[in-house]
Amino acid sequence: MLNFLFLAKDTSKIPKEFYLAIDRFQIKLFTLPDFSEKPIIQREIFTGIIVLGGDGTLLKAVPFAYELNLPILGVNMGKFGFLTEISLHELETVLDLWIKGRVNFEERTPLVIDYRGHKMIALNEGALLKGPLGRVITLHLTIEEEPFVKIRGDGLIVSTPTGSTAYNLSAGGPVLHPKTEAFVITPICAFKPQMRPLVFPDRYKVNITLEEGGEEVHLLVDGHTNLILSEGDQVSLTKAERNIKIVPSPSKGYLQILREKFGWQ
Repeated sequence: MLNFLFLAKDTSKIPKEFYLAIDRFQIKLFTLPDFSEKPIIQREIFTGIIVLGGDGTLLKAVPFAYELNLPILGVNMGKFGFLTEISLHELETVLDLWIKGRVNFEERTPLVIDYRGHKMIALNEGALLKGPLGRVITLHLTIEEEPFVKIRGDGLIVSTPTGSTAYNLSAGGPVLHPKTEAFVITPICAFKPQMRPLVFPDRYKVNITLEEGGEEVHLLVDGHTNLILSEGDQVSLTKAERNIKIVPSPSKGYLQILREKFGWQ
């Protein structure tokens, strides 16, 4: 019997087909909210994390996956599904491959975001954003200890290749293939229109200092962790020591998924 941690967007809407697949392979599920309160020693018994929902639900499982070094199997019940690649009808095929030791894992590079000694893992991005009053903020960007540029505007996004199709793309940033060894910094509505997204090696350390806010400024991590910054606060972003493993679709590659999601011909 395999033991999986389990996270669902809405437990009241779990389809019957999901439970049939789980029962067929005699898989035991442990919900993440309950599991998080159990002793650390029990964490060694798990094979992976099953996520039922959309990309936002999967991102909530990322800190657990990183801490425990467990792969994530994302079953898509959302609308877009860049990360939750497995469809419900593919689930039995993937579980069968897993049990036979033939499942492949895609390696995705995450970020470590350090704010006041509190380190967080992000698979998509860290974003510094203006507050509800909408005042322009000033951020001082330093790369590899070298002062680089001051950005005035609504904020900026530091994105991984995985997150390049998320907030980064909406803000006008480029799409990076997941295997690209780089991060991208994308200003949000910069005061100077010549400010453009910057792609840089993922081995570089990025420091962002909030020089001028005028109101509360938000640090948003993967869309689920929101911290309030004060003037003078600094956020550091670096490449994590190890990757996040995600189970890919057995029938579609990344380029096909990209083409279908964007309607490219």
